[in-house]
Amino acid sequence: MSKWKLVLPSMILVGGLVVPATVSFGKPEYTKATGAKCTVCHSKGKELNQVGECYKQKKDLKACQAQ
Repeated sequence: MSKWKLVLPSMILVGGLVVPATVSFGKPEYTKATGAKCTVCHSKGKELNQVGECYKQKKDLKACQAQ
């Protein structure tokens, strides 16, 4: 019983650190391809703004920023 008092919280802590590190919504390829910062397309976290929605459809950032 006493070993579980240490093992269980340790497993929860490690899981809490690993899961957020592996879950990613943005893609570094977009930043490399466009040269734009994340905030150009995203307003809050993974939420897309108008430019982000446009880029999602057209795949042309310059055309979306001109709107």
